Amino acid sequence: MGISLKTHKILWARSGNMCAICKNELIVDSQDQNDDPSITGDEAHIIARKETFTKGDYDSLTPEQRDHYSNLILLCKTHHKQIDDQPSYYTVELLRKLKCSHELEVKATRSEAEEKRQQDDIIYSSYVDEWQRRADLDNWRNTCSWLSDDTPTLPKTWYDSQKGFLIWIIGRIWPNRNTSLENALLNYKTVLQDFLNVFDKHIEYDREETEFLRTRKFYKIREHDEERYNLLLDQYNSHICLVNDLFFELTRAANYVCDKVRESLFSEYRIQEGALLIERHMVGFDLRTIHARVEYRGDERAEMPYPGLKMFKEIKIHNKRLRA
Repeated sequence: MGISLKTHKILWARSGNMCAICKNELIVDSQDQNDDPSITGDEAHIIARKETFTKGDYDSLTPEQRDHYSNLILLCKTHHKQIDDQPSYYTVELLRKLKCSHELEVKATRSEAEEKRQQDDIIYSSYVDEWQRRADLDNWRNTCSWLSDDTPTLPKTWYDSQKGFLIWIIGRIWPNRNTSLENALLNYKTVLQDFLNVFDKHIEYDREETEFLRTRKFYKIREHDEERYNLLLDQYNSHICLVNDLFFELTRAANYVCDKVRESLFSEYRIQEGALLIERHMVGFDLRTIHARVEYRGDERAEMPYPGLKMFKEIKIHNKRLRA
């Protein structure tokens, strides 16, 4: 899974954004207002993360323990390269001593207000980690792809995890310092609630399969009644469109959370993974796979971008009329 956001935040905060060896600042401010600050530091492993490195007893830690805060030290790129090249001098014991002594020095200079802000950021980071885990962001496109055919389907593990998230998020104790991030998470929760409520209306519960939840094709009726069949088919197609539209909105809400995390907690959050994408299979006559990036833009980037289900449906109907 890699280093968690909470671990990132603890390590950088307790290190004062400085290299534990040379004490150089590892965040360089931009020279132009259109540029982002530059990150020049590395989160180095005390006991090596990969077996090919020789520093420390690799087998003494589990994969999760190797990415734990206790096994990380913040360094400039020069000293990161040096400790990798010189493991005989920069032993595990020495690196732990350097880290401890550096963090004590940083703590001695920190005010109570700074200490409180650090604790608040760690709480926010732990909430984001839990949201990311339950939403399964790394497999988002795969989850989305199950909704793309004529039978909207969800993996049951994802469905159950999201149901649990709705209860979990209600019980959070918010520090009320970073309201922009709090609102982004609550906006995601509101979209998710409507998405699951709509999806729930026509779940096919009588299937033996347990790995997936599928939408029941309720337009299939036993009696020959063309008028009723066509009416139900129109309702089914409208239901499919709404399910997919709401998952598009959920993707926008998830990308908005990631944006707010980068703005307020950690500028490198999910930079390598990039934005969440919509994936659709068998599109058009050539049955191609397409990908789309969906985000809130311009005036949509409000405190709570999602307008609620009633207004959402009205906007979608209005936009479809404009395109017709």
